[in-house]
Amino acid sequence: MKILNAILGVVFLVTFVSRPLLGAGWYWDLGNGIGFAAFGGLLYLTISSGRHLDVQLHQVLAYAVLFLTLAHVSWFLLGDAAAVEYVKFGAPDHMWIGIASLLLLFVLVTSALMPDRLRLHKDYSIFKYWHRVIAIATIFSATYHIVVSNFYVNSKLQILLFAAIAVAASFGQAVWRRSDKLRLPSLTMFLSSCFVAILVFAVVRNLPL
Repeated sequence: MKILNAILGVVFLVTFVSRPLLGAGWYWDLGNGIGFAAFGGLLYLTISSGRHLDVQLHQVLAYAVLFLTLAHVSWFLLGDAAAVEYVKFGAPDHMWIGIASLLLLFVLVTSALMPDRLRLHKDYSIFKYWHRVIAIATIFSATYHIVVSNFYVNSKLQILLFAAIAVAASFGQAVWRRSDKLRLPSLTMFLSSCFVAILVFAVVRNLPL
């Protein structure tokens, strides 16, 4: 639980490195906060996977990350007509990469479910390899989507920090495994941490100056 909160904290704190009080209004800040929470959750699930993994709980939390990602997307599409322009031909590439990240996440979650997993990969080692490859591709496409959007993340330092976070989560699993604090939290605890992070993010962004 401590590591989950630390990851969420780092992800959200990096967004405050440059222009911490810059906001786009409650609606947009909450929607983007949901996206950052989904990203933090994805990072956490990536570093917490291992041989002693609670597979069932891992899958439940993966569904939660997918739910947050879908909530992030639908929040804007349903609540702001202008957002539809970002999913049309000619939209900025970082928006299309964001959609690609969502599709990769969907494949990542659904391809791991039994018994469909056995139809795709009868050998567990092969499944594990491709599951990790897709997870890394999802992380880096999501990172690109975040840093190129150029709103909350608008400085070279922030870009470097987000890139470092993505690399650490994707390739530093051997280091993370040494921690005895990587036990997965319950779904309630996971969503509670995400909710608090999203709320704090939106409140700070909308403080009266």
